[in-house]
Amino acid sequence: MINLLPPSEKENLLSEKNKKLIMVLGNVILISLICLILVLLSVQFYILGETNYHKSVLDDIESKYQTKDFLFFKSTIEEYNKDLALINAFYKKEVKYAETLKIISQLPKPEGLYLTNMLIEREINAGTKPDGIVVSLFGISNNRDSLLIFKKNIEDNKKLKNIYFPPDNWIKASNLNFYVTFKIYEE
Repeated sequence: MINLLPPSEKENLLSEKNKKLIMVLGNVILISLICLILVLLSVQFYILGETNYHKSVLDDIESKYQTKDFLFFKSTIEEYNKDLALINAFYKKEVKYAETLKIISQLPKPEGLYLTNMLIEREINAGTKPDGIVVSLFGISNNRDSLLIFKKNIEDNKKLKNIYFPPDNWIKASNLNFYVTFKIYEE
């Protein structure tokens, strides 16, 4: 087929064809947007209905559990929870005296060396968890050799760490008053 139309008519036909195509595509997009809006509106109304239903159910349940007996038991349980928190904090700071005393009593002490006093306290780092137990032992030794043997016995014990004998323990040769500090780490 031969198209005998002049070029201006050809351009008019092509532009009208493009206009019709744009109108059809515009209508398709417009109809799609309207359908999308309708779907979103229906979802919104469904969610609002469900929200209202669940709010009414929640209000019914709250009114059911706001009775005098329920409130009394709730306050009682809250008081017990506070007490349990205090007890838990106390046990975290507790020093296990029996185990500490067992370790101290098992330290070999040479003849002529006597313990006169001891101080046992919990060491806590930065207010968080316990780091260990700090023990300070005070005593009397007949001579420096007994104190050296006692020092070696303490250093040989694997459970004791950060052992410190101050220098003034070693000044006299006999009738020494001494003290030592060390840590026992919990396992």
